Amino acid sequence: MPGLKDHVPFLAFGGKIDPLSEIRNAGIVTNGSVFWVKATADSDYTTFQDQVGAANIRNTPQAGIDQVRSDTNDYVIVCPQDAGAVYALGTAIDVNEDRVHLISAGYTKASQGYSNTFRGFVSADGIDTNLMDVTGAGCELAGFRLFGTSGTAAGGTISGGFLRLGTAASGTAHQTYVHDVVVENNQAAAAGGTTDLVVFAGDVATGIVGCRFDDCWVGNWSWMPAACVRFGGTAGPARTEFRNTTFVVDAQATTDSFITLGTGQTEYTFFKDCAFLNVEAGTAPASAITGAVLVDNPVLARNCHGFNITAIGTDTEFLATPIQSGTAGAGMRNPGIAIVGTAGIVAA
Repeated sequence: MPGLKDHVPFLAFGGKIDPLSEIRNAGIVTNGSVFWVKATADSDYTTFQDQVGAANIRNTPQAGIDQVRSDTNDYVIVCPQDAGAVYALGTAIDVNEDRVHLISAGYTKASQGYSNTFRGFVSADGIDTNLMDVTGAGCELAGFRLFGTSGTAAGGTISGGFLRLGTAASGTAHQTYVHDVVVENNQAAAAGGTTDLVVFAGDVATGIVGCRFDDCWVGNWSWMPAACVRFGGTAGPARTEFRNTTFVVDAQATTDSFITLGTGQTEYTFFKDCAFLNVEAGTAPASAITGAVLVDNPVLARNCHGFNITAIGTDTEFLATPIQSGTAGAGMRNPGIAIVGTAGIVAA
């Protein structure tokens, strides 16, 4: 039977769309609050505000995060702007509460399926030392692109990475879950890439534990960032996992590194179904993963692939699977099948 809202204007009687019920319909259930981020310049801003209620809407990602509370699984859902306009950053976004979900509405599982761009350029307009900090534990980040330049200009220097987990004073960004996110440096070749893109800070007594990246894209197709991912400091991060993540660089030297490990105890670092792609035909990095791989703190690679690099890892604590079995011919490497006996597989 048709409801009241099918006969008369729903909002005429003060009706609001419950943002909690709406995200439940999308398969998300939470015991916390839901805040929507929408730019005031959008053509449907007033209509959207009426639908979700003025108390539930904010105009910038940081304003949304500033409303949430720790440990209640609050959501901040960022709406794409008209004509794909970006959210321009001056001060870095700080996800500083525990178990907060920062989600871009409408992202897809395409390799570049983000629905929002958070952009920070080094310019006379000024920029923070990085684009996004995560200092809370158990946070989820999904469906956006962190896009910017590194280097120094009149406005400042992006020197702390684009996405920074923890700070020198805070190693509490445990169990951060990043998925369907692009972290991209658009640095021109003539300028050079001087900043790491994803940084784990570890200059505290205890390092970050249990972070995971799924279905992400990290890098720069026209220059070499200092590193796609850097493990900083003297503590951790421990038990970090990267799954189905693509790292892209344009190498300038054989010593360039996709992943640079720090000196902290990591317990293990896991790469599963990841790709390390160097688009520079003339220079192949000697090892995609470099740094201090401590004894009993291995780097593990399962079904990973390197393109135009000499090796994914060369340290004795770097362990890869699948690997050839038996004494197959010298041409066989990581075939993905078991080879029994001494005969190699040759072309027909």
